[in-house]
Amino acid sequence: MTPLAALAPALAGAVSCLFAAAGLRPVRRTVPYLGGVTLAAATAGAAVTGTMAAVGPLDRRVSAVLLAAAAVALLGLIADVGTLPLVTRLIVESVAAGGVVLCGVQVTLTGDWLDGPVSVMWIVAMTNAYGLLDRLGGALAAVAAVTGAFLAGTALVLGDPSLAVLAAALTGACLGALPHGRARGRVRLGPSASLFAGFVLTCTAAGLTAGRGTAVVASGLLLPALSAIVGAGVYAVRRSRHADRPAGPARKASPALCGVSAGTGTAGLAVALGWVPASAVAAVTAGTAAALLCYTRLRHGFRCAHLRQNSCCAHLRHDSIYARLVGAWMAVWMPTGDDRSRGRVPRPRSAGTPPPPVVRRG
Repeated sequence: MTPLAALAPALAGAVSCLFAAAGLRPVRRTVPYLGGVTLAAATAGAAVTGTMAAVGPLDRRVSAVLLAAAAVALLGLIADVGTLPLVTRLIVESVAAGGVVLCGVQVTLTGDWLDGPVSVMWIVAMTNAYGLLDRLGGALAAVAAVTGAFLAGTALVLGDPSLAVLAAALTGACLGALPHGRARGRVRLGPSASLFAGFVLTCTAAGLTAGRGTAVVASGLLLPALSAIVGAGVYAVRRSRHADRPAGPARKASPALCGVSAGTGTAGLAVALGWVPASAVAAVTAGTAAALLCYTRLRHGFRCAHLRQNSCCAHLRHDSIYARLVGAWMAVWMPTGDDRSRGRVPRPRSAGTPPPPVVRRG
């Protein structure tokens, strides 16, 4: 690998970061739905320019991934502006994933025809898992940036500069979009950016592991997807439609998911360098994902049960016979307006409760 090809990912990442930072600023104030389109355009422009300038002709895999990811980003834009049926969304994503698989980006677990459908299902599933990260306090840009940076480093170690430039370009674009998602999730990049980032990262990981051993393929697919799997599980558990179920501050999930991405990225580099066996890393990653999902589900269940119990106890305390007797005694012997002078704050009335009768003493 030439020095120029080794420096190409860093240059592509810097260019895409500048493009995204310059393009998202006016878009945020005018048409917020075009944030994902700006992210996709910055990534594609930097990846194509960096690859053709430093590596040579554009790789077939990179071209297929960029075209399919652009179609998925357009699908996300349509879903963000209007309504889109789930069946239509899955069909378009499956067709895009199938085109990428036909160009050589696929999972090679069995070496048979079954690898094609497995690759399509895996790409579609991980793309939609990344699509949920944007709803967790704007965690998409940070997690995608960390994951893309480690994937770029892994691609350089494995001697694949084309995929390294693609991952670095996405990393730079996500870094440029990072300030727009820090304000407690009030500024989201939308489904177009999340689907585009998830599709590119999943295809990059699949392209790096294609044609290798089963253990390497399993670890190479699970490591970049662990943060997306955990994030999708956290969103599914904390998403609540009832008032008595706490949703929790979703913005706290972003630093934790970034830490997970950094840990898995380091493990992926260790596997690529041959320092750690791939089978052990794959087993530990699968067990960690299952443990984190179970812990999140159990903690949410215990918290909901605790709040329900406390609310029931409070309801019994306020509506008990003792509380009614004390309220009647205070209403008879305490003149109106003495609550403020005696240091007591009257309890606020709930909605729909009539005001208490005014007792006039003459």
